[in-house]
Amino acid sequence: MSGLEFPHAAPPVGGWVALVPGVRWLRLPVPGGLRHINVWLLEDGPGWTLVDTGMDVPAARAAWDGAVGAALEGRAVTRIVCTHHHPDHAGLAAWLAERHGAPVYMSEPEAMLLRDLRATELDPALAAARLAGFEAAGLAITPELESVLSLRNYRRIVSGVPADLRILADGEVLAAGSRRWQVRLVAGHTDGQALLYSADSALLIAGDQVLPRISSNVGLYPERRDPDPVGSFLGSFVGLAALEPEPLVLPSHGDVFHGLRLRLGQLAAHHASTLAEVERLAEAPLTAAALAKRLFRPDLDALNRMLAVGEAHAHLHHLALHGRLRVLEAPGEPRRYASA
Repeated sequence: MSGLEFPHAAPPVGGWVALVPGVRWLRLPVPGGLRHINVWLLEDGPGWTLVDTGMDVPAARAAWDGAVGAALEGRAVTRIVCTHHHPDHAGLAAWLAERHGAPVYMSEPEAMLLRDLRATELDPALAAARLAGFEAAGLAITPELESVLSLRNYRRIVSGVPADLRILADGEVLAAGSRRWQVRLVAGHTDGQALLYSADSALLIAGDQVLPRISSNVGLYPERRDPDPVGSFLGSFVGLAALEPEPLVLPSHGDVFHGLRLRLGQLAAHHASTLAEVERLAEAPLTAAALAKRLFRPDLDALNRMLAVGEAHAHLHHLALHGRLRVLEAPGEPRRYASA
């Protein structure tokens, strides 16, 4: 994050910050290492367009009933936009939509993933297939991991699939008050994350695609349809770097910042370094799970072990797709990757 500029001295804590007239920055608690998610209120006539919702956990519901909800100033949420399907972004969408009578907007790939994960939680056959996908990556399934991988606790953090779920298209323009926001669908972190760009106000609601302090998880998981998340993630930088004027970035985690092009360069360099390290480590054949142990801390909890294996798998597979590694497969054995 060296060289980035953070124009707001303090983020919202238990309340909200006015970024510019008609755009409010709210922050909701998230369990685990991320600690928080930023969500955004866009003034929209008599009500508000809400971008992202928070995870369905008691602390987030309490925040909406308390200090965070006070940012609405008694006006309704008339539209909810979820950048993507992950629980911290869409977990409270169904709950808030029912409370306010508001439609929920997502891209088609994200709506499919939200529905797929809910179905997997309820269908033992789908859960077993998901476990088999991780076993093929070399992950030994412990009882703790099985609970996470089979999505047994998903219902506790996602309030449901919204009844009125509408689809966002790439390039579509959403009007909110006096501003026009162009929808830009990007892949990598997930299959079709919806970013919102206001050229007139030089603002970019960036979801998890561009974060100031960390790189988002870019992983290959059984439910994903993108065959090359790493390639998609890096490929998205071309269009984002071309945004003119260069916007103030409104990320989902961390503080709002100036320096989009600089940050994209830093993220590209980080993944290039990771790919070079993966290629070196794969001189001897290894699985995604074995690679994850080399790249990440050994004391990860079950959720972060899943994310680590997904990230390792995505980088291995990217190298294989580009001819820099070869895939070794044998019946009954996990998939291994080795130098080409």
